Amino acid sequence: MRRSFAGPLLLLVIGSLFLWHNLHPDARMFDALSRYWPFVLIAWGLIRLVEVMIWRDPNMRRGFSGGEVVLIILICVVGTGLWSVREHSPRFVMGGLDLWGQQYEYPVSATASAAGMKRIVFENPRGFIKVVGGDSKDVTITGHKTIRAFAKEDADRTDTETPVEIIPQGDRLMVRTSQDRVRSNQRISDDLEISVPRGMSVESRGTSGDHEITDIEGDVEINTGRGDVRLNRVGGNARLDVGRSELIRVVDVKGRVDVQGRGNDLEVENAGGQVTVGGTYGGTLDFKNLAKPLQFEGSRGTELSAQAVPGRINMDLGEFNARDVVGPMRLVTRARDIKVQQVTQSLEVETERGDIVLTPGRTPLPSIDARSGSGKIELLLPGHANFQLDGTAERGDALNDYGPSIQQEHSGRSATLKGRVGDGPSIKLTAKRGSISVRKEGTLPSEELPDSNGKTPKRVTPRDLKDSEVKM
Repeated sequence: MRRSFAGPLLLLVIGSLFLWHNLHPDARMFDALSRYWPFVLIAWGLIRLVEVMIWRDPNMRRGFSGGEVVLIILICVVGTGLWSVREHSPRFVMGGLDLWGQQYEYPVSATASAAGMKRIVFENPRGFIKVVGGDSKDVTITGHKTIRAFAKEDADRTDTETPVEIIPQGDRLMVRTSQDRVRSNQRISDDLEISVPRGMSVESRGTSGDHEITDIEGDVEINTGRGDVRLNRVGGNARLDVGRSELIRVVDVKGRVDVQGRGNDLEVENAGGQVTVGGTYGGTLDFKNLAKPLQFEGSRGTELSAQAVPGRINMDLGEFNARDVVGPMRLVTRARDIKVQQVTQSLEVETERGDIVLTPGRTPLPSIDARSGSGKIELLLPGHANFQLDGTAERGDALNDYGPSIQQEHSGRSATLKGRVGDGPSIKLTAKRGSISVRKEGTLPSEELPDSNGKTPKRVTPRDLKDSEVKM
């Protein structure tokens, strides 16, 4: 049986193409392959047709072998994949080599009068935007444009077709990057630094890119699919809707702050208006010096509200810490250790898994309702505080280190602490699987209670207390 020479010939051709690319790395071989790969099948078919016409050997196989059929299917799959990636993913990178074009940069500059204008709007930008308020009456844009294309002449043409324009529309200036005009096999982004009169408001609606806005007396509104946001010294309200971010940092905003989206870290500091946060955040949330109410609602079952935060609230996936908070304060979470110090008016905390440590610190005490599904609750009260206590450990122990005014009782696997000191607010502690303890601030407990894992540490004796006072 005569064998076909189509396969060896095609291997020679393909090997020669790869060798040519190695000798000439600037050549756009992958672009050519994604475009012209069907010619491989055409050439293969012509070779087999010539073989059939020239050699009339009856023993020669007239069709394709099983291996050849598999190879044809593989070529079709790979060729279609190359074309799809070329059309829809121009930034495809393999082994550090960008297979779908090179990066070209172009300067950007534009200036327009802002007389009578109240707002500057960025329409569908992709890239970094930095806005700084100043005393000038003009809007000035500087920066650079990045275009990824297969050839410089293509990038030059795209640069010409996508100017950054400042277009007056009523009482606002529209900054248009014209990025929607780019070809499907190219990618463009603009990194812009904009100087504006500080009395203007700022609005940005885009698909991706970081924003940094400073010294603006008007409102700031940002809606982007992906990017970090940094706001500093904003005189109006701030509204942020960010689909995905690594950091959102808002500092010195006189008005309201509204943040929605998904991300990692979130920081809000020195806010004069109400702060509202919603979404999913996997990193650290930090709130400091908030003059008006704070409202947080996370998609993972965490709810937080407070009347004001003169101090600080910090929480991550495992811990919640609050200090110097104006109540009413309410926290509901699934799995966090909770520590609250110096809170006024009323406090409600609940966690499904985690320990709770409460130190109100001031008198008169706030009313307190603390619940833990699995974990212990510890309450540290001032020695001169007035209150009514009702504490229950449904499956755990109870410890009273406050004094004889608190009664401790046990019944089966549960324990209670009840008592009244003066005429004060109600304090209710409930631990379903854990222990509860009450003691005065500045004193050591006479016995450490079991933790949420059921382990009981060493008992603290009166001698330990004496030795501790000597060391202090």
